[in-house]
Amino acid sequence: MGVVVREKPIGSGTWWVFINHRGRRKSKRVGSEKAAIEAAQKIEAKLTLREFDIKTDDRKAPLFNKMAERWLSIHIKQTKRQTTHDRYKSLLRLYLNPILGKIPMNELKRADVIGALRSIQGKGKSKSTVEVARNVISGVCEFAIDEEYLNDNPCVGVIKRLGYQRKKDRKPIVVFTQEEAEAILQKCREYRPQWYPLFLIAFRAGLRLGEILALEWTDINWRQGYILVQRSFRNGRTTPTKNGRPRRVDMTDQLISVMKRLHLKRKEEALALGKDEPTPIIFHTDGMPTSQNTIRNIWGRLLDKCGLEYRKIHTTRHTFASLLISRGESLAYVKELMGHSSIQITCDIYGHLLPTENRNILNSLDTPNRTLYAPDQKLKAVTP
Repeated sequence: MGVVVREKPIGSGTWWVFINHRGRRKSKRVGSEKAAIEAAQKIEAKLTLREFDIKTDDRKAPLFNKMAERWLSIHIKQTKRQTTHDRYKSLLRLYLNPILGKIPMNELKRADVIGALRSIQGKGKSKSTVEVARNVISGVCEFAIDEEYLNDNPCVGVIKRLGYQRKKDRKPIVVFTQEEAEAILQKCREYRPQWYPLFLIAFRAGLRLGEILALEWTDINWRQGYILVQRSFRNGRTTPTKNGRPRRVDMTDQLISVMKRLHLKRKEEALALGKDEPTPIIFHTDGMPTSQNTIRNIWGRLLDKCGLEYRKIHTTRHTFASLLISRGESLAYVKELMGHSSIQITCDIYGHLLPTENRNILNSLDTPNRTLYAPDQKLKAVTP
């Protein structure tokens, strides 16, 4: 049984009473918030005494799996990246629909949600996977609330019920030193010279791998020396950047020089094939972006040849930011280069790397060339 008071739409000053009792639903516009609360209290009392008769809602509540399909197609596909849509769809197919799929949305209970998440736990999946699965269920439920099939979201607080410990502080990022980065690049020039420009961009510009693979020659501004990052390539698809906005990333002199030589080489290759211009994609394979797995395989071999412990290629991005910050670059500039949606993200990830002169700042509070009291001077006790 549930009786809920809500302002609809929010900010309109119009208040409704929503009733959900034994699978049957009814809503009524009441007026003011005070009147709605009083009406809700009376209705709940009558429902408890079984004195209130609710007519069956003409609409039949859809099953969870059908509501999830609509949520994916109407909400997620329109607002999220394709990779996010695919991950949610996979979680629904593999773990959630087999358990929750046949439950009518107006009958979905908190216990059902916890049971589904515990099932994922039992399969040995990570906490992150369980949390994403919870977010998927919650998203479907919020969609059902908007469609007025649910009054409350049964997902609220369920993660705590699964026995997870409080989220610990972010683990420090392990980056490459300047010497390690140079060793990797030197090994690349010896072992796979054709990929040297790609890894130089990773270390000197901090682009994500998908962003590098989606780069086109028109994205490089030779005169002003920057790269305009505006798309990403992953899983065979080219999509906008992670935050959906293009960004400008300045290039070092060495990177500009290397990319100019590569551009000249690409032009020579095109002329040899009877073409006027090189393939638009910089790091292409037969005219298409190179797959991420191809680059990851080369990356793993490079680290092995350098005698370094394996770290994801994304570590090059962290290394780029860390080296800038350790040299005194501002977080605001690093945020722009990295394409973070807010400076808070930059602070959370890299704030601990900021060079500090805390003691010098504290000493600046002292009065210069003055002694407040002599070393052997006794301080008088202060009577409270």
